[in-house]
Amino acid sequence: MKIIKLSNQKPEKIINEAIEVLNNGGLVVFPTDTVYGLLADATNPKAVDKLAAFKERPPGKAISVFISGEKMAEKYVTINQSAKNIINNLLPGPFTVICQSRHQTDPRLEAENGTLGFRIPDYPLINKLLTAYGLPLTATSANVSSTPPHYSTESLLKNLSENKKRLLSLIVNAGKLAKNKPSTVIDTTSGQLITLRLGDFLPATSNSLISKSEKQTLDLAGFILSKISNKSTGKPLIFLLQGDLGAGKTIFTKGLAKALGIKETVVSPTYTICYEYPIIQRLSSDTERQYRNTKSLVHYDLYRLESSEELKEIKFLGSIKPRNIYAIEWPEKIDEQTILKLKETAQVIYVKINHLSKNQREISWSN
Repeated sequence: MKIIKLSNQKPEKIINEAIEVLNNGGLVVFPTDTVYGLLADATNPKAVDKLAAFKERPPGKAISVFISGEKMAEKYVTINQSAKNIINNLLPGPFTVICQSRHQTDPRLEAENGTLGFRIPDYPLINKLLTAYGLPLTATSANVSSTPPHYSTESLLKNLSENKKRLLSLIVNAGKLAKNKPSTVIDTTSGQLITLRLGDFLPATSNSLISKSEKQTLDLAGFILSKISNKSTGKPLIFLLQGDLGAGKTIFTKGLAKALGIKETVVSPTYTICYEYPIIQRLSSDTERQYRNTKSLVHYDLYRLESSEELKEIKFLGSIKPRNIYAIEWPEKIDEQTILKLKETAQVIYVKINHLSKNQREISWSN
C-alpha cells in the first residue's frame, strides 16, 4: 500500500499513479466531494472481487459508479428525460442518479432489479482521473459496510485490520475533507424523482431544492451559483429573487456572498436600495476559482420603489457592469421593458423561494 499526499504532488503524477493501479485491478482510496471514496475499475471482475472483500457488503446491495459526464453515462445506463434533467441542472454535484443499466459493468454493482447508480462528482481531480481513465470507477465510500464513512485517511487506517490494508494499493491523502453527507440518491427509472437516500440536498424537481434551515439556504445558494457559473456566458450574472416577505431572499444573497469568499456581513439594503460587496480576498479552493474574475456582489432591494420610473432615477440599468454578480430582491418592481434590456446585456436567472412550512422552503431557478 502506497500513500501519497495531494499537497506534495502534481495532479498529473497522482492521476498517472492511480491509473496504473486501476489498470492492474487494484483499489485506490481517493478524495471526493463528499467523503473518501474507494475506486476500482467498474468493468474489471478482479477489481470488484477486491472491492467486495474490502466492503463486506451483502450480496445484491448495489454500488454506484463515477462517470465523467453524460456521454460516458449513456454507454452504461439508459437515460430518460428525468435523468437528463438532473444531469443538466444538478450535476456535477452530490447526487447519485439511478437508471436502468445497460449491463456493461460488473453485474455485482447493479441492484437486483437491473438498475445502476451513477455520479458526476464536483471534484476536479477525480473528474480529470475519470476523463483520463475512460471507464467508470466505483463510487462507494472507503469504509467497511455498516460503519461510518471517513473524512480523513488517518481515520480510515485507524479502523482497518491488516488484512483490509493489504487490499488497498494506493491512498491519496488530501487531508481532512469537509464533513459533507454522502450523496443524495435519486431513482429516475419511473420518470418521477424518488429520493432513496437523503444527503445534504433534497431535490423537489430537477431544478428545485428543499431547504429546511437558514444554513441549508446558504448552502443551496452557493450550489446554485456553481451550477449557473459552470454555464456562464461571460455576461454580468443577475439573480432575480422572488418570494414573500421573510421567504429568505436576503439569506440566499448571504449564501452567494459566502460562496464568493466575501467576509463582510451582508445586510438587507431596504432603505439604501443597494449595497456593493467587493471581492477582495481570493481563496485557493476549487469552488472559489470559478469566480476569480468576479469583481463585486451587488445587492439590490427594490421593495420601497413605488414605480418603475424610480429605476431611471437611480440609474439602475447603467449600474449593471461586467464582472459583477447581482442579487435583486423584489424584481416585481422592474417593468417588462427593463427586464428585456437586462436580458440583452446580462445573464438573468429567476430564483423563486416558496414557503412550504415554518422552516421549509422550496428554492427553484430558471433562465
